[in-house]
Amino acid sequence: MKPKFISILLLGLCLLSIIVGILTINGQKQAQKTCAATEERTDIFQKFSVGGNKIALITLTGTITYNHKSSFLGDFESAENALEALKKANKDNNVKGVIFRINSPGGTVAMSQELHNSLIRLRKNKPVVVSMADIAASGGYYIASAADRIYANPGTLTGSIGVIMETINARGLLNDKLGIESEIIKSGKYKDTGNPYRPLTPDEKNLLKNLVNNAYNQFLSAITEGRIERKDGYKLEKVSLTPKNLKQYADGRIFTGEQALNYGFVDQLGGLDQAKEGVKKMAKEKFPFISDDIPVVNYSKPTGISELFFRISERLVPSVYNFERMLPLSKRYPHQPLFIWE
Repeated sequence: MKPKFISILLLGLCLLSIIVGILTINGQKQAQKTCAATEERTDIFQKFSVGGNKIALITLTGTITYNHKSSFLGDFESAENALEALKKANKDNNVKGVIFRINSPGGTVAMSQELHNSLIRLRKNKPVVVSMADIAASGGYYIASAADRIYANPGTLTGSIGVIMETINARGLLNDKLGIESEIIKSGKYKDTGNPYRPLTPDEKNLLKNLVNNAYNQFLSAITEGRIERKDGYKLEKVSLTPKNLKQYADGRIFTGEQALNYGFVDQLGGLDQAKEGVKKMAKEKFPFISDDIPVVNYSKPTGISELFFRISERLVPSVYNFERMLPLSKRYPHQPLFIWE
């Protein structure tokens, strides 16, 4: 597909979206004018009343990276948008608790750490519960360890605590078969570490091994802070992870939610409904004045014109991510340490 054709297609889609949006907005314009004053008064009232309180549901789906896109408008369940939603929930005084729903095999180290740190900050102000879906492994578990409580289904895949880094040695193909050679001019002996035209030297292997071990120790420190040294006054049942179990099972192995409960890596077995019940109990302890039936609001879902554009783009524009995800993440991010299970 030529770039020019793609540009024309995107332009046409934008024009179509605008037309549909205008038609929709015009149909609602009069009603919006009539209700504007009432809505404004309601917004102000909610800020100072019980009626505006809510539990925020934030969803993270797919690989944890900075550039996960499923349409030209972005993915509202991506790591980037989840991070923004967490920051928003922390500032929103009406949010009395957060459910962070994870369905991810992991991803890059830095983005996993940003989300983890965001949960740690959020946890200081309001209860945070993680609900694991099909998979919450490696970087997904790294993030989950920052929550006050972790729920997993019995068959959820989690664990895979470790770091992986991959380089490619294509010398046999490039040099010997195709006759392609590389001339490298570098300022230091390690500057071209991972060059596919040659194998790694023993010094380079040791250098990368130390890098991976350093990232791995950061992983262990995060779990220790979030699970072993966890302190809170919530009465909701929890399971304490022991240093012995962390050392024994943090070897890259994958395990089920049921095994994770036995090892101390999650607190309770259950799905999203159980997580909702749990976070509501915790929120009631921290904020006694809130209603028992405080609503759960999807913080990841777009609203208004953003939702309209997103739905149209999802249906009409092929997802680049659908093609990219066929490749292992380690192939898409060579020379980079990853918290990933694949």
